[in-house]
Amino acid sequence: MIKNHEKSEMNMVLMLFGMDHPISIGTVDKNGQFTANLGNASLDNIPEENLSMYIGELYSNFYFNCSDSEAFGDNYDKPAVRQDYVRLTNKGEWAGTAYLVSDESLIPWLEDSGYNNAIKGSFYEIMYVAQGMTVNMTCNSSVYATDDEQVETEYTFNLQLKKGFNWVEYTIEEVYETDPAIRASFPSKVTISNLEDPSKMLWIGRYY
Repeated sequence: MIKNHEKSEMNMVLMLFGMDHPISIGTVDKNGQFTANLGNASLDNIPEENLSMYIGELYSNFYFNCSDSEAFGDNYDKPAVRQDYVRLTNKGEWAGTAYLVSDESLIPWLEDSGYNNAIKGSFYEIMYVAQGMTVNMTCNSSVYATDDEQVETEYTFNLQLKKGFNWVEYTIEEVYETDPAIRASFPSKVTISNLEDPSKMLWIGRYY
């Protein structure tokens, strides 16, 4: 069920390739009950020019990026594109967004990570890949905690991506506590995996 859903039926779509080319994955009724299935998603109606415009390299299509693209091995430049949130449309107009989280308190950080603290928990995205692959490795990056201090972060990938659309789960394992006068606390250790337990996923609606 989508929490906070308004009293109207809506379509659930991905806008990976622009607002003019939504990809349907399901519907939600006036009570917030929904059905969503990535198996229904298709690129059949996406113009080739939009595909080439939005599809990029795998290593740059995760919420968290490694400092070295070579950490992905031969998969680093495989065609991929990510969708952060599920869009909700009413009569063809973008009417709302469904945030996918294990804890509603993650949403402020997702909306503005510079001013809102991260917390432990999971959030979920959708990724399209042009071919199936396994991504199994750990890499590092760095984040500025202050103007002079960089903190090393660790990202562990354990993904079996099938050709087409995939659920991706980001689990924040550790959070680096910062001086809030300078910047918000941020994830320092994250695991990126396939969706493991759909029952943990909360669908939280925001409407326009």
